[in-house]
Amino acid sequence: TTPKRSTKQSHWCICGVTVRNSPICCNTTASPVENCSCAPQKHGGKPCSAAASTYHAAIDQTNVEVMASQLDADDKQQTLDWAAARQAWDQHVEALDTDAGERADGVTALESKLGTRAHWDGVYERELRNFAHDPSDEGVDWFSDDVGDRLMEYVTENCPLEDGVLDLGCGSAVFLLDLAAKREGRFLGIDYSEVAVALAANVGQKRGLSQVRFCHADATRLEDLGERFGLVLDKGTFDAYMLGAAASVDRYAASVRAALKPGGVFVITTCNSTADEVAALFTARGFVERDRVPYP
Repeated sequence: TTPKRSTKQSHWCICGVTVRNSPICCNTTASPVENCSCAPQKHGGKPCSAAASTYHAAIDQTNVEVMASQLDADDKQQTLDWAAARQAWDQHVEALDTDAGERADGVTALESKLGTRAHWDGVYERELRNFAHDPSDEGVDWFSDDVGDRLMEYVTENCPLEDGVLDLGCGSAVFLLDLAAKREGRFLGIDYSEVAVALAANVGQKRGLSQVRFCHADATRLEDLGERFGLVLDKGTFDAYMLGAAASVDRYAASVRAALKPGGVFVITTCNSTADEVAALFTARGFVERDRVPYP
């Protein structure tokens, strides 16, 4: 963030989404620039430091009023750097959230490339290549280590792991694999990106955790899995899903309910909604709020 753009209420930029700090909202920084888009200023957000600092530093270094023919070699390179930074900035702006109006279920919709399968396929294609080159690189965990540690502590102490664990939008499945380590039981990670599933399966095989399964599946059609779980985890997946053009809270909530055993627990970690907002969305659809895990 930049001091001159600060506001009274702290906002953060996580993968292109403006969020408000709240008791259960988790924040992190995204780096490098290609993994994070800057939050639009019309929403009151601060720009992601990586993109903004590159852009503004290039602006400061370049005198755009001087003709290119009059510049020496160093100044010409600065001009090229400025042009590249400007292009990257424009691409970020194009990918930012746009107000898509109100959906049929009454929830105001924002759309972003982060709500598309093509975006996540691209992300995990890159991470799969990285893993093939360096098996110690297991991919990005989309929240900070502090969030993962606190979530791990909560689910191990308060959730029925013995009744099976389902991880929605598992990505590289780092959290699920950490949870399954030194535990017997039923662990399933699903993702609508087949590339993510391939990455997760490779990471799981490297760790030797044969009790963890992965499959390509739609989080809004969990009834198709044909099994139910004592714990369903969502660590950022609902956030990304709600940025898609066809998102429906009604459909998502009904799908999660279909995957839960009676008395099962749904744990959702979000960075796009306040605690009250996400609680209202799901309690209105048959869930009962049990706990809030504060952050920080």
